[in-house]
Amino acid sequence: MMKPKILVTGANGRTGRPIVAALAKAGASVRAFIRDGNQADALTRLGAEDCAVGDMLDPASIARAVAGCDKIVHIGPPMHPKEVDITLSFLHAAQQAGLNHFIYYSVMHPLRRGIRHHALKLDAEEHIVESGMPYTILEPTRYMQHLEPIWRDVTERHVHAMPFNVDVHFNVADLLDLSEVTAKVATEDGHLYATYELAGPEPLSQTDMARILSEELGYRVTARQIPLDELAATVKQKGLSADRIEQMLIMNEHYDAHGFPGNPNILTWLLGRAPGDFRTYVRRLIG
Repeated sequence: MMKPKILVTGANGRTGRPIVAALAKAGASVRAFIRDGNQADALTRLGAEDCAVGDMLDPASIARAVAGCDKIVHIGPPMHPKEVDITLSFLHAAQQAGLNHFIYYSVMHPLRRGIRHHALKLDAEEHIVESGMPYTILEPTRYMQHLEPIWRDVTERHVHAMPFNVDVHFNVADLLDLSEVTAKVATEDGHLYATYELAGPEPLSQTDMARILSEELGYRVTARQIPLDELAATVKQKGLSADRIEQMLIMNEHYDAHGFPGNPNILTWLLGRAPGDFRTYVRRLIG
């Protein structure tokens, strides 16, 4: 049996790279959709058999990338205001090319319309469901890997700081588990027309995470809420657009009020085992 040819969009992003590796490990032939041809060697080392250079806002480059593929795993650019238009371009190209499976990497609780990128993903999901295209929708929670950008603060300043209060709960998931599930959905039968909410194994607050970090690192780590004006100033220095900064602030204000809890049963079932917990992830990060 020939292995499926799968196009992965957003292949060089935080989410795309481990998904490319997981698909290759599962036996798929992976084509990585990238914006910069200089990224091709890194994606090849992760397991991509070939790369398609294009722009998600350019339907012609999308059509070229989709040609010859069997399936697509579509990972949209983070918090992009044209999420729906981009998804429709890939959906149309997939239909025109006769692909047999459209896998959309969405977000947990897209019905939280107060957060724009959640609402846009819900709109995209609606278009996919009504397209007639065989689909699977994956709705992942927040990643454990959001610890990595602040790891230096944790280990040097002994502070775990996020832009929401220290007691609100999140069912964070290991991105490697989410990637493994994505590969299973793309390479195994039985997942057409399903929508899977993918929450991590335990509801954890910043306080809980700081406690686990303290126990594993051997010194006290303190949880801290970053004020939103401080967050805005920091990300502005990094060159983020005013629109993205605004949406980031709205998102974190919403998480501050409501958290991001979920149920791990679906992730557990798809993995065929218990999902990795935060303590195990921290131990892996410590090495």
